[in-house]
Amino acid sequence: MIRERQFETAKILTTPPAYIRVHIDGFGARPDGKGSGFAWIQEGTRKQHVGYHDGLTTIEAEYLALQSALEALPVDSSAEVFTKSMLVCWQFNGKYRVRDFRISQLLGGIKEVIAKNQLTVKVNWMYRQKNLAGKLN
Repeated sequence: MIRERQFETAKILTTPPAYIRVHIDGFGARPDGKGSGFAWIQEGTRKQHVGYHDGLTTIEAEYLALQSALEALPVDSSAEVFTKSMLVCWQFNGKYRVRDFRISQLLGGIKEVIAKNQLTVKVNWMYRQKNLAGKLN
C-alpha cells in the first residue's frame, strides 16, 4: 500500500513596506538674509519640526528639510517624502543632475543618512497647497 502525503506549499506574501509619509518645506531668506528655514511633518503622527537658519536659498532649505526629516526616521524604515520643489524631487531621483557645489554636498549628506540608517526613500512632488509642511512655517 502506498501512502500519499500532501504537502501544503507555503505562500510567502510579499507586501510592499509600509511607508512613513513625510511632507517637507523649505523657505528661503528675505533680501536681508534672514528668515530662512525648513519644516517637516509626518502624516498621521504628531512628529514635526521647524528649524530656522539664516542665509539659505529655498533649494538649500528644501534639502535641509529632507535631511532633517530622514534623520528623524527609525532605522531600517521606508519613507515617502513629498516636496513642493520639482527641482529637489528630480535631482534626488536622478532626473536632473546637481550642478551647484553646496547642493551637491547637501545631497551627499542625505545619501549618507539613507545608507547609515538603512532607509528606503521615495521623493515625490506635490502641489504647494496640498503640502502639510507649508502650513508650519
